[in-house]
Amino acid sequence: MAVSTRKTPAPSPKAGERGKRIVSTQRPAKPVKAPEIRIFVSYSHRDAAAQEKLQTHLAPWKRDDVTVWYDKNIEPGAQLDPAIARELRNAHIFVALFSPAYLDSNYCWKIEYKRAMNRRARNQLRVVGVVVKPCGWKQTRAAGFKLLPEDGREPERWSSYDAAYVNIAEGIGAVIKTVRRELAAAGAKRPGTVEASAKKPKTPVRKTPTPGKARAKQSTNPIKIRARSRKT
Repeated sequence: MAVSTRKTPAPSPKAGERGKRIVSTQRPAKPVKAPEIRIFVSYSHRDAAAQEKLQTHLAPWKRDDVTVWYDKNIEPGAQLDPAIARELRNAHIFVALFSPAYLDSNYCWKIEYKRAMNRRARNQLRVVGVVVKPCGWKQTRAAGFKLLPEDGREPERWSSYDAAYVNIAEGIGAVIKTVRRELAAAGAKRPGTVEASAKKPKTPVRKTPTPGKARAKQSTNPIKIRARSRKT
């Protein structure tokens, strides 16, 4: 006897199901935005050219949520010291442009740099020293820290000024990355966030009926009363 080898066709979709697409209900996770980093640049006005060159070489970072502040950003009519103190208090990184004029300036060295180092001692600020002109920084407390450009060699000793400032920008960029990692880690460990409360399972609360109310319901049911009277 011959055995039929004809395959059974798959059932065709119903008319109402034709053209339907399976749509996923899961929403793609939003990319985490990098924390904004604020840099305070401390410099002598006699080194304005060095400050402007640093601003130019930090341009790629300024497009990546990095704000570079210096005293020319103060609005006309605003008081200098309160504005500077506010920006220094809100900064993540303090960049000091060392030069003979900077070390000679009471405001730069004895006020701004001193305030920055006090905040650094409390782990509230990163301080980066940048040698822009030959000066006696080795006779100051800055000698105990790693300076930019590499090994504290002022730009005059490099093959070009741009090569020196590229090295400075790379060094500041490394500090920016470190600060961002620290800020991201601190934000992830912050308690009381919405995600943490959403993941916490809720414990169901069971209501225990009052004994008096339960007996009252039993006694007021006429069907159950008749059933008891018939059995007795």
